[in-house]
Amino acid sequence: MNERPVWKTILSIAVCLFAVIRLAITCSKTSNRSSYSDTSYENVNSLIQNYRNKDLQSNTDESNDLFYENYDSINKLNEAEKAIFRVVKVKSDTLVPVDLTSKISVEPKSFIQKNHDDSLQLAVKLPDNTSIFLHAYSSKDGMMDNFKALKKKKNIANIKLKLDEPDSKFVGYTYQYRGKKYNGYALLARENGQFTSLEFENNKLSKEDLQMKAITFVSQIAK
Repeated sequence: MNERPVWKTILSIAVCLFAVIRLAITCSKTSNRSSYSDTSYENVNSLIQNYRNKDLQSNTDESNDLFYENYDSINKLNEAEKAIFRVVKVKSDTLVPVDLTSKISVEPKSFIQKNHDDSLQLAVKLPDNTSIFLHAYSSKDGMMDNFKALKKKKNIANIKLKLDEPDSKFVGYTYQYRGKKYNGYALLARENGQFTSLEFENNKLSKEDLQMKAITFVSQIAK
């Protein structure tokens, strides 16, 4: 029998710890309709142009930055532009593999990006502007050091540990990007020198609503 991945056990622990919160917060709030300007789309076009002009490593960086942009601006990309960044738009509810045994359910009209040769293993952009990032790579550094390195360009602040275990942490944080404040939650795990970070970020949802959304996805993986 295959051993259960330690990070799935960690996810189960996180779900249990926040089960009470789940009962206390209403999950049926309607998100505000997006209202983004053409400036946001211009930012995406700038990423595309930089991708074409720079070397391989720079291209990887540009690709990894795409899902920090607004949903509406990504939605304006044509098929050729999406192909540049290996992005697909799903038409129906879709199960997206996270590892060999786990999947998450992604709603229609979401965007998915998979980078197989980079620390960013998976990125998802939901219609409500939530970004989900799954990073995984080998490292001897501490989990928080790795996490801060991942988010170095975003200058994350207000870091709060919601779960603090030797090999797992659940972290809340905020950052500013293009004049907007983003809330974020990340589940960090470490096993045999392998660091994993599963991040949920949104500039529209409250901290409470985003935390509930994160827990909903975590519960899918932890089963």
